[in-house]
Amino acid sequence: MKNKTKGIIRKLIYFVLIGICIYAFIYIGNKYADNGEVKSITINDYYTGLKYDNYEVVNATELINLLRKGNNIIFIGSNKNEWSIKYMEEIDIIFKNYDVDKVYYYDLVNDKAQKNSNYYKIISLLEGYLVSTDSSDNNLFAPALYIVNDGKVVFNNIDTVAMRNEDTIDDYWTKDVELLFQTELSHALLNYYLNN
Repeated sequence: MKNKTKGIIRKLIYFVLIGICIYAFIYIGNKYADNGEVKSITINDYYTGLKYDNYEVVNATELINLLRKGNNIIFIGSNKNEWSIKYMEEIDIIFKNYDVDKVYYYDLVNDKAQKNSNYYKIISLLEGYLVSTDSSDNNLFAPALYIVNDGKVVFNNIDTVAMRNEDTIDDYWTKDVELLFQTELSHALLNYYLNN
């Protein structure tokens, strides 16, 4: 009888342990189910307080496709760069006023740091519209704004990328410069984007 009782107790213990394992598996699976979902990155992950809400964050591969075809407004920035943050504030007002349907945002920090193949493809597609320095003619810096029609850059503004070492943001972005920039970008939107 003792062996029979031991066998029953052993089976009961195995049954309870299997039940606990199944319960733990289900509990942990439900608790961490959200971790398996791919989180979509939005512009608010980079910048806060924006009024215009039609920004779409793109990765390098998507940016390459946008540079090759279509009628697109592309802002290349870096939320770690105070000049990009100020530039974003300036264009945000203009895009909201003109009710632009979509602006694509590309954050260049990771690809530029890695100097990967996508980074060099972007540079080749924007050749002639990049910053020249002593060491190279093709430097992709932030902030940079491009309007592209069917694979051709029809408007670009990279004015403030060269200002980072010479002026402070407040010294550069005076009311006159803001007005001039708003006029230039408004003109570009009307001529190269909204009428196409």
